[in-house]
Amino acid sequence: MNSYPKALTGFPPHLLYIFALPVFFLVSVLLYEPSHLVSLMHAGEGAGSLYFFNISIVTAIILVVMFLSRILLYILRRAMNMNLGWFAMWCVMETVVASAFVALYLSLMDKGADGFFFFLGRSISTLGSIFIYPYVILTLAFALAEAKRAGSAEPEARLKFYDSRHQLKFITSAESLMYIEASENYVIIHFSENGMEKKYQLRNTLKSVEPLCEKAGFVRTHRGFIVNPAHVRLIRKEPGGFFFADIGTDRPQGIPVSKKYYDNLTASLL
Repeated sequence: MNSYPKALTGFPPHLLYIFALPVFFLVSVLLYEPSHLVSLMHAGEGAGSLYFFNISIVTAIILVVMFLSRILLYILRRAMNMNLGWFAMWCVMETVVASAFVALYLSLMDKGADGFFFFLGRSISTLGSIFIYPYVILTLAFALAEAKRAGSAEPEARLKFYDSRHQLKFITSAESLMYIEASENYVIIHFSENGMEKKYQLRNTLKSVEPLCEKAGFVRTHRGFIVNPAHVRLIRKEPGGFFFADIGTDRPQGIPVSKKYYDNLTASLL
């Protein structure tokens, strides 16, 4: 529960944060109508009401800030060595930046009656009290899902492989299995026994054996490979931008890692 959820190394889960914060803001201002937030949305009013106009603009500001922030987080994820502490600081930064742009907008609408810093302080306290709910709910949900997956993984279990006719053909421990590669209508299971690498050829597809491997905590690295992360020693980048995972086998070139599956593999190594 104290580790950074692996799901957040990919971009799709961040879409929930991008849309959750504007939605929580709208729910708060339109349904619950807290007095401090309602008064903030009346900024700049003169002869006519700007209440709903301000709500629309502030919602758009939050959405844009969240979208740009999460793209930047996704780009920097490999360089930041992300953990829950860094992620919490990033969420605080998002709140402050969104509040700054909201304060700038409201101070301009107010035409200088109250200064920027007046609106900044009120925006940080108001938006912070709203944003904390989606931040905590979503992060806990991802962390709990991660803990559940880790608990369901069976690294010491014995894996039973069936052929395309659903006949049991091969049994090995999850710990000894190193990787599986596709070979036309077969899969080749690479495993260690008494310190030596051995192979077993099974008539089946990689797609069919993938659910069994995922349950054991293995990950797909390429359309033709599934790897046991416990055997991955390092991931290297070759000229041309191609990635390979070294797992200490008789395959000197390593296991290819496509960009599609790179994040899944690196997340499993955290």
